[in-house]
Amino acid sequence: MLLIEKQKTKQKLLRFTHLMKIRKADKKDIEDSLSIVEELKEWFTKEAIKNMKVDFTVNNLVVAVEKNKVVGFLCFNYYEGIFKILWMGVKKNLQSSGIGSLLVKWLEKEAKKIKSKSIEVETLTDEDDYEPYKLTRAFYYKHGFKKLYIKKARKKGWDDQVVLEKRLK
Repeated sequence: MLLIEKQKTKQKLLRFTHLMKIRKADKKDIEDSLSIVEELKEWFTKEAIKNMKVDFTVNNLVVAVEKNKVVGFLCFNYYEGIFKILWMGVKKNLQSSGIGSLLVKWLEKEAKKIKSKSIEVETLTDEDDYEPYKLTRAFYYKHGFKKLYIKKARKKGWDDQVVLEKRLK
C-alpha cells in the first residue's frame, strides 16, 4: 500500500513539474522571488535578504513558474567559464517536488550550450549540522556536486563555506 502511495505521489510530482516553465525574471518576478525568500527564514538571514535585493538585479535571475505564479528562483552569474549559483529557493510548501531539480537542470543545459566547464555553489560546510543546510548539501550532492574546497569566513561571525562543483561533460 505504501509503495502505491509513493508511486502516485511521484506521478503527481512529474505531472506538476511538466507544467513548469523556467524563464528570465522580470521586475514583478523579482518581488515574487523575494516573497519566497521571506518564507524561508531558516535558510536566509536578514543580511542575506538585503544582499539578494541587489544580486537579483545585477546578476542573472530565472524563475520557475506554474499557473502564472513564481514557485522558485535561481540567481547565478558567469565568470571565466564557470557558472556560479548565488541563491536558490523554492516555496516552502513545494520543496522536494522537483522544482529545485528543474532549476539546476535548466542551468546545466544553459552552461553546456556555451561549453562551460562547471557549475559551482557555496554553502555551509558538512561540519555544520544545522538541519536546513544538511538538506541543502544533500540536494547538491544528489545532483552530482562534489566538494572542491573550503572557503574560510571573511568576516567575524560568518561561517566557513564549502565550495561544491559539478563538472560538465
